[in-house]
Amino acid sequence: MGSSLTVVRAGASARAEPTGRSVSGTFEQRRRRVGIGFVLPALLVLAAVLGFPIVQSLLLAMQHVRLAAGHMHVRWIGWENYTDLLADDSFVLALANSIFFSLGEVVLVTSIGLGAALLLNHRLGRFGILRVLLIVPWAIAPVANAVLWKWILNANYGVLNAVLKSLGIIDHYVVWLGEPMRALTLLLLVDVWKSVPFIALLFLAGLQRIPRILYRAAVLDGANGWQRFRFVTLPGLRNAITIAVVLQTIWSLRVFDLVFVLTRGGPADGTVLLNFLAYRVTFNFLDIGSGAAIANVIFAMSFLLAILYIRLLQPTKREPAS
Repeated sequence: MGSSLTVVRAGASARAEPTGRSVSGTFEQRRRRVGIGFVLPALLVLAAVLGFPIVQSLLLAMQHVRLAAGHMHVRWIGWENYTDLLADDSFVLALANSIFFSLGEVVLVTSIGLGAALLLNHRLGRFGILRVLLIVPWAIAPVANAVLWKWILNANYGVLNAVLKSLGIIDHYVVWLGEPMRALTLLLLVDVWKSVPFIALLFLAGLQRIPRILYRAAVLDGANGWQRFRFVTLPGLRNAITIAVVLQTIWSLRVFDLVFVLTRGGPADGTVLLNFLAYRVTFNFLDIGSGAAIANVIFAMSFLLAILYIRLLQPTKREPAS
């Protein structure tokens, strides 16, 4: 009799278990639906704010749009704006300048920012004044930063010429922005100076999240400084490095204020970047369709490079051992 009761109770509990899971699953689904319902209005607003300009830009790039005599003349031309860009020497030069600028900025900002973060995370660099000094370039408004460097690089009364001449490094004042390649390099260095603080703070936050026990274990295993950096620090900063590279790539492709204030694209279009070219074509030449096509090229480059960086920097999944 007792064994029969045991079998009956076991069967009842076995039948009740799926019911419990079903109730739990139903509750989880209801909870997710309620969460989506709360977030949906914000998502719709965000989609409208971001989606409408993107769609409008795609449509404008397919049209011949010009402002003349106070009227907008629109004519559908398909892919003609994009094919015209490939034959435009100004676009090819701006694309080459943007690739050089973007690659240089990503490499320099990421490496210098990582070095600054390692210094601030070290016991010798944990002083509040160092973090304040680090944040100063990033806190300056973009246009104010450009104007500041315009005065520093001025060929007649700039601070850089005065300091270098007083130190005997140069014997005459240099026109720093007078040659295309040198002007583009200086624009790159100025933007690196402003961008490093944010990336350094991002890396510093990532460093402080790495458990200290990993470093102690590495020391016990006989790892030297380089090995600890390679096998503990870099893997721990993988997500931070991915975010930094993606953000810096996007920011480098949309640089405008430095070019507008310092060089206006000169000399000889040597500092024209894609973002500035889109502005010049749209507002100076009043060719809105071509300007939209250039903006779409910038968007596509940013999107594709972001996906590429994320795929390259994400952790590799190891296959389970058979």
